[in-house]
Amino acid sequence: MWVLGAEPALLWHCFAMAMDGSANLASYDPREYEERRYMAELGQRIKRLREQRDLTQLSLAQVSAVAADMISRLENGHYQSPGLRTLLRLADGLGVPVSELLPADVSDPRPGRESSQRLRLAALLKRAAPEDLGLLADLVEAVVARAR
Repeated sequence: MWVLGAEPALLWHCFAMAMDGSANLASYDPREYEERRYMAELGQRIKRLREQRDLTQLSLAQVSAVAADMISRLENGHYQSPGLRTLLRLADGLGVPVSELLPADVSDPRPGRESSQRLRLAALLKRAAPEDLGLLADLVEAVVARAR
């Protein structure tokens, strides 16, 4: 469910990171977030296909000529830019076309005013002072509760 132009889980994640000091909201980049979501989905697809074929990461590495640690990093969303050759080798090792590895577009497909509001909210979150994050979290919670 999307509320106020941002996924509640994303908002909560941003607030939690800012509250514990592990990240600065000013560094949040919506494009980077979408890329990470895409790579996580790619990794989940590779893992699902591998497990459906009763392959270990090591056995997939052997049949696809891709390093086992790279397969592990891909499956865990820690490898951010696999090359086409890597994807072709993995697809071949799994016996599927490359297109079966690639996720459908996981970005928010809603166009128009709603998308611009999402971008506006993301920009505002970047500029929020750390001491205001609790208030913002309370506000989002109130709006989410009202929407239900």
